[in-house]
Amino acid sequence: MKKNSLIITIVIALTCIIAIGYAAFTSQLNITSTSTITSNWDIKITNATVKNINGGATSKAQPIISDTAVTFNTGLKTPGDSITYEVTVTNNGNVDAKVGTIEQTKTDNPAITFQTESINENDLLEAGQSQTFTVTIGYSDQITTQPENTEASYTIKLTYVQN
Repeated sequence: MKKNSLIITIVIALTCIIAIGYAAFTSQLNITSTSTITSNWDIKITNATVKNINGGATSKAQPIISDTAVTFNTGLKTPGDSITYEVTVTNNGNVDAKVGTIEQTKTDNPAITFQTESINENDLLEAGQSQTFTVTIGYSDQITTQPENTEASYTIKLTYVQN
């Protein structure tokens, strides 16, 4: 009799444990939450000004600035002429960024040289900060005769990514 009571008690205990386990695994879990994104992404080219002029170079018009690109219109007269622009990019947002790509679109003209300095891919631009870089457009001093093509265009486009 004792043996039967012990077996019945064990079977009842196991049944209770299995029932509790089943209930725990099959109960519905509801999680309700609300979240708000407060980040602000606002990176723009904010200024482009003439920094230095060599020889008879001129800025024929103000640089054309869009949020992420700047186009220059310069006049060059003789070999060795150059004009350097200082370009400012500002991170008005609250998310740190870095330079993803630097795209340069330029006319293929061996008489005219283009050089960009002080900006590289992966450069950090922290939230609330500005970064300046220079662009120099010049009449190559290697040219010994007047070229047929005296026109060239140059646009630099920056793509920033989250740091």
